[in-house]
Amino acid sequence: MFAHETITMGRALIVCGFSLVVVFLVLLAISYMIDLVHWLLTKGQKKPATLTLEVSEAPAKDTTADAAIISAAIAACLGTAADRIVVRSIRRVAGEETPWIQSGRLNTIQ
Repeated sequence: MFAHETITMGRALIVCGFSLVVVFLVLLAISYMIDLVHWLLTKGQKKPATLTLEVSEAPAKDTTADAAIISAAIAACLGTAADRIVVRSIRRVAGEETPWIQSGRLNTIQ
């Protein structure tokens, strides 16, 4: 503040630490405000049912059972009745890895 005063390393660290505490307290307050707004906006709505599917690695031989399982899963995701969904064919998509994973693997090899 004045020309003849010098700032020591200890005072600089105190100012830095205080500033960090203030910044994180403000970020925490913003986070709580966002949660409060989300709670206020979704107060009257009920949560949708979640769907959990487990995939087994064993090859399935019965395609009619597969079609029934897949149509039931799709019906549950869409929230409709299973008899309204028609599965015409079941086929495996070539390549189980996404292009993102393939690119990452190629980058690590090079």
